[in-house]
Amino acid sequence: MGLLRKLGYTRVRDFDGGIAEWTAAGLPLEIADSPLFLPKSSNERPRTPETASKWGASTMAWVSKRSIGGLLGTWLLINLGCGVLYWLVSFVPGDGLREVSGPMGHGAAALLEAVYFSFVTGLSIGFGDIVPVGAARVLAVVQGGACLLVFGAIISKLVSGRQEELTEEIHRIAFEDRLGRVRTNLHLVVSEIQDISEKCGDGHSTPAGVQTRIESAAAIFTGELRAIHDLLYRPQTAPDEDVLESILAHLEGGLREFRHLLECMTAQFREAPALVANVRVLATLANEICGECVPREYAPHLKVWMDRIQAHARELTRRPA
Repeated sequence: MGLLRKLGYTRVRDFDGGIAEWTAAGLPLEIADSPLFLPKSSNERPRTPETASKWGASTMAWVSKRSIGGLLGTWLLINLGCGVLYWLVSFVPGDGLREVSGPMGHGAAALLEAVYFSFVTGLSIGFGDIVPVGAARVLAVVQGGACLLVFGAIISKLVSGRQEELTEEIHRIAFEDRLGRVRTNLHLVVSEIQDISEKCGDGHSTPAGVQTRIESAAAIFTGELRAIHDLLYRPQTAPDEDVLESILAHLEGGLREFRHLLECMTAQFREAPALVANVRVLATLANEICGECVPREYAPHLKVWMDRIQAHARELTRRPA
């Protein structure tokens, strides 16, 4: 009602029952095609022009599935086909192509001239030595638009192909950098664990200092083991066998040294909540690394390292943390 008043209607009364009760009471209801009024039936809904959008989506899908060679072939076929159509249209009086000297003929030479004009139009050059007349103008406009779209798709595919190559190169460099960081961090963690093991129980370090170093080394060790676990179970890029063997060797040595460190620690240190949580995660992840567990098939010497890692994981689960 407020909307009707805003539109300039003055003899309007509020009706609390709504349009449903108004209709049920048999009161008059004005129906019009304007969107300001209700549709004649509650089942009728405004129709949206979906045909054009579906046609555009199907066209884009067709273009995306074609290779560069296929699109080039399509572009050539469009120009050749339109050249033949220009020649055929020239048989209609007043239509076809026209040269500076006058209308084109209908022989084989005229066909070659029509194909020449078609390719000039498809390339959007437009020398002006031949011009379309009559219905040929419409065909020239349609051909120019179609050739521009196809040629644009070719350029887009060329650019996207180069971008994919650069992206793959970036991913490869990032992957190699990640592997290098994993090996470096594992080496540092193993060195730290060995250093703590040598000082374990000799009285040169305070218990609080030792516990902090152990918990920190265990947390870093757990993070690197997660990275190795993802590398084996969700490999986007398979590393070289020598690189993977180096990582597995560092991991096996780190687990072995970590077990020795736990053996020399007192029960009070082993029961620290942070250390207990990290040991549990280490044992769980390492237990899933074995020659028959990982989804990808690896060389026998790599499976030996995996089986050793799983054996250390079993020892960690048996040993009270």
